[in-house]
Amino acid sequence: MFKRLSQRYPSLGEILHLLFPMILTMTLELSISLVDTIMLGHYNSLHLAAVGLAASLWTPVGCFMIGVTFGLTPLITRHLHGRQRLLVNIYMSQAFGLSIILGVIGALMSLTLLPMAARWMASEAETQQVAAQYLYLFSPTFMALALMTSYKNLFEAAGKPRVPLLVAILSLILNIIFNSVLIYGKFGFPELGASGAAIASAASVWLSLGVFVLYDRKINSDTLFSRIDWYYVRHFGILFGVGMPAGFAFAFEIGLFSSLTWLISSFGDLALGAGQIVMSYSTILFTPLMAMSAVTAIVVAKAMATDGIEEVQRRIRIIVALGAGYVVMCFTLTQTFNEQIPLLFSTNEVVASMAAGILLISSSYQLPDMLQTVFTGALRGFRDTRSSMIAMGVSLFGFSIPLGYWLAHLSPWAETLHVRGLYVGLGIGLVLLASILIARYRMTLIKYRHKKLPHPEEVA
Repeated sequence: MFKRLSQRYPSLGEILHLLFPMILTMTLELSISLVDTIMLGHYNSLHLAAVGLAASLWTPVGCFMIGVTFGLTPLITRHLHGRQRLLVNIYMSQAFGLSIILGVIGALMSLTLLPMAARWMASEAETQQVAAQYLYLFSPTFMALALMTSYKNLFEAAGKPRVPLLVAILSLILNIIFNSVLIYGKFGFPELGASGAAIASAASVWLSLGVFVLYDRKINSDTLFSRIDWYYVRHFGILFGVGMPAGFAFAFEIGLFSSLTWLISSFGDLALGAGQIVMSYSTILFTPLMAMSAVTAIVVAKAMATDGIEEVQRRIRIIVALGAGYVVMCFTLTQTFNEQIPLLFSTNEVVASMAAGILLISSSYQLPDMLQTVFTGALRGFRDTRSSMIAMGVSLFGFSIPLGYWLAHLSPWAETLHVRGLYVGLGIGLVLLASILIARYRMTLIKYRHKKLPHPEEVA
């Protein structure tokens, strides 16, 4: 059936060939955090709050590193499909060098600045201590996270999304096993709680990276990253120039939710636990949208290298239609079961009730969230990562956070809205962001009308 669909509608077939495995891959990757939340939610509510706080601190740092590697997508896609395979080694060597440097910086922040912030933000002494310990143990993971994402982007750009999918399945299985053993202290291991979750996550990420390297070098008949070019390990300006704005944009987007967590902490640790439930659930729903963004970047870069702007528009319309259908399903599910969903994450009735009220609001802005995600990917396919960075900084941090704070604390409706006011501000900010990105995309279409993406000399 899929083969017949691909033959009749080639653009749709290409998109679905990439989209389904990438959705599963990202869902499995982000399920690592979900596993931590569920297991800790049934272990200890303060440990759940501590991990939510720690995640809100390290996630923007990690997402910046992951976002920088997004610059690989438009660069590698063009050269793989343009049969310039040797240039792939150059870009992956740059990713290798960047991952080492950014990983060291992330580890140092996780050992020094982030634990200080956790102690300042949490009200309970136990929450402060557990969050800091989690960050200490998680610190070696940043380098592996960036390298693993580089390999994932490489295989997806090459049209081989099943390899990252298999790695993600293995990583999730390992994380579940490690969490069960280390959080609850099974098979003679000590009961570590949140610290066990940190060790489990770190171990699964490093092992996943090892599987990527082993597969590409020893098993893959068409090796993609065949050798390290040590000159470009030290000179990574090309990738950093494209990836740095993408890194900031991704960090802004994810960091917004972390900022919400910090603001929620002023309402108490139970509200912090409710915010973590909403973030974990929203992350699950957001995962297919992230996959759509990645697919959009790949198909736009490929279409502009081979077919031109008309094919770009055709593929964008298909992706937006798929996204709209998905949003309708998510909205219906959340609105119908908003009271039952939080109980999957925590047995605390107060925490679950607070989360249920927030879910009613968060489900209402999924359409603009889908649109901003897809058009961010479209602009990345044009190698325009700076526009998304600026738009997200202005819309989310310059507008959404101040508005949400005012609604939750200072507005005439503050007593009624309470913590929900922060999420109302988020929804309005996402509408603004989607509008800006769509306008920028239309300007880009006019710029490249009747043209293909130029191929400047990028490598000396």
